[in-house]
Amino acid sequence: MSDNQENIIGFSSTIPVEILLAAGRRPCDLNNLFITDPGSLQLVAAAEEAGFPATSCAWIKGIYAAVHRHRLRRVIAVVTGDCSSTHALAEVLAHDGIEVIPFGFPLDRQPAAMSAALEQLAARLGVSLAAAEEERRQLLPVRRQLAELDRLTWEENLVSGEENHRWLVAASDFNGDPERFAAELDDFLALAAARPPRPAAVRLGIIGVPTICGNLYQELENLGAAVVFNEVQRQFSMPGPADRDLCRQYLDYTYPYPVAGRVADIRREAARRRLDGLIHYVQSFCFRQIEDIIVKRELDLPVLTLEADRPGPVDGRTLTRLETFVEMLRARRSRRPNVNKSAPAVRLSDGGRRDGSQPF
Repeated sequence: MSDNQENIIGFSSTIPVEILLAAGRRPCDLNNLFITDPGSLQLVAAAEEAGFPATSCAWIKGIYAAVHRHRLRRVIAVVTGDCSSTHALAEVLAHDGIEVIPFGFPLDRQPAAMSAALEQLAARLGVSLAAAEEERRQLLPVRRQLAELDRLTWEENLVSGEENHRWLVAASDFNGDPERFAAELDDFLALAAARPPRPAAVRLGIIGVPTICGNLYQELENLGAAVVFNEVQRQFSMPGPADRDLCRQYLDYTYPYPVAGRVADIRREAARRRLDGLIHYVQSFCFRQIEDIIVKRELDLPVLTLEADRPGPVDGRTLTRLETFVEMLRARRSRRPNVNKSAPAVRLSDGGRRDGSQPF
């Protein structure tokens, strides 16, 4: 990383990035820093050499090693609303001399508690919430671009599932530079809009934390499936109305709160995007694996649960399971009456959603 290290603030999970930007800091999502590193597997090994158990989450280990590899000096640890192991990670980082700033999403999802959490973080960084609100407004155009990228994925079949994943997952920190990110995204959208539609395929959603498997999307495409919904990545882009304030925006963000809210969001998007099935990715040694029970009980679509531990390609056993699942969905789809299996959804001329609402 070439930016002034003093100006960079890393964070362990998506946070109110507007506060960092208002404070003149460069945001850095440590998950992205870890997983995009060409030596991501070596980062996991380095953390284990430092004492992290083999049976702990690879994301936690990768974050720890990435902080040290890039010599970051300040980290925001999301201690409520994310991985339960973040508490221990924060303690180890603090013991190593890293300044750790705790942030917690209120589990009761109440506006007063959310406002207090925002105020506390803003005060710690020496900035007002009014300045952060102005940053929120400044980010609305790029968030509209991300909504358009998502629409081009599911409604017009012009953007691949992997492209959708990469752009939306980067919305957690805008690669440290929102203006440059917006310009690059604008160029990509122009290229995507000029493409022919992608071939009709089995329509999938991937739910759960972003996968650690580097080639999952490509393997699904090879099997004749298209990912047209990335649940958590879409949440990183903060979909929703433009007229809400910062507090409401982070109360609407589903990931940190009970799984029931996520299930409701998944159900709505599955219907809107005409999904044939869902892949629920769960990370090894993560407490969110237990949420798979509720996901499968509450969602009507077929769900395939995939688990992985370390960075790397999809293994042979998983590939066989994916192939069987896609074939089952293809057969199931062919038996559904009165379904247009080839044409993409009709484009809405006003850029709105099918229900008439506006994404921003």
